Amino acid sequence: MDLIFTAFATLDGFRENADANRGSDVYYRCIVVALASAKAQNPDCQVALVTNAPVPAPFDSQLHKAGVTIYQCPFERFRFRADLPWSLAFYKLCALSWVLEHLTFDRCVMMDADTYTQYPLTDLWREADEAVLLYQVPHPASQPMAAAISRCCDAFYPDGAPHVLTHFGGELVAGCRGRLQEFMDLCGEIYQEMQARKVLPQDGDEVILCIAAWRALRTGRPVRAANAYIWRYWLGARHYFVSTNYCLVPICILHLPGSGKDRQLKLLYRRYTKQGVFPDRRAVWRLCGLPAAHPPLLNTLWVRLLAALPD
Repeated sequence: MDLIFTAFATLDGFRENADANRGSDVYYRCIVVALASAKAQNPDCQVALVTNAPVPAPFDSQLHKAGVTIYQCPFERFRFRADLPWSLAFYKLCALSWVLEHLTFDRCVMMDADTYTQYPLTDLWREADEAVLLYQVPHPASQPMAAAISRCCDAFYPDGAPHVLTHFGGELVAGCRGRLQEFMDLCGEIYQEMQARKVLPQDGDEVILCIAAWRALRTGRPVRAANAYIWRYWLGARHYFVSTNYCLVPICILHLPGSGKDRQLKLLYRRYTKQGVFPDRRAVWRLCGLPAAHPPLLNTLWVRLLAALPD
């Protein structure tokens, strides 16, 4: 059987991201949407939440009603000090290692809580047999977070520095059991090296994922971009970064970080818990304010007219 799961930890004093914590209720709402939508689109898969704390009401019953299994996993591995930015994000690596040890599955995808699954993962499962899949963030090498990850790699591996690593995000990690185990072994080695050298990664689990992917590719173990299956849609007023691939590819998993947690995913949660079903895809697209998948009509006609005129 194939497994889809989300990992979520809550610990006093630990940080959810680089900014102020949003609070656990925001994440529990997102978790219900993420896992209930994943189960609705993939009814033959096991869908689970891996967490270090009891799930409070009413979220626990909502998850059980959706067919989601809840597993308890203590935050004992990949743990850094509490005041580190993204200190809770490292729990995802802890949870994935726990899943590999304790659960039975053929293929697995770990995805972030702030996601909405709109199509089955049929093609993702096929590709997961071939490689570990990670979301490739569309950042150039000079983007501050991407550059910081590369500098961290330089500190560990000065030979060949400066390195330019591909920036992979932490919103999705997928693969078959064997490939994921090899990849997590690399992540564990990198974590131990960081502990030994007292290195504190400032950009969360993505630092370990990026260095592990770089090392895997250097040793002939395939890692591929999962961008045909998941995409980040930034829906904020100041940072609106979207694509028409939500319906043209189409993308299976909409990742809605930032303000999407507080707005679009909150409204999807409200609709789902009141009516027991999610709205149709077009309604979700409108809710997210995603752009129409065709060019502007008047501009297109004007350009065609200009192009038809003789030189």
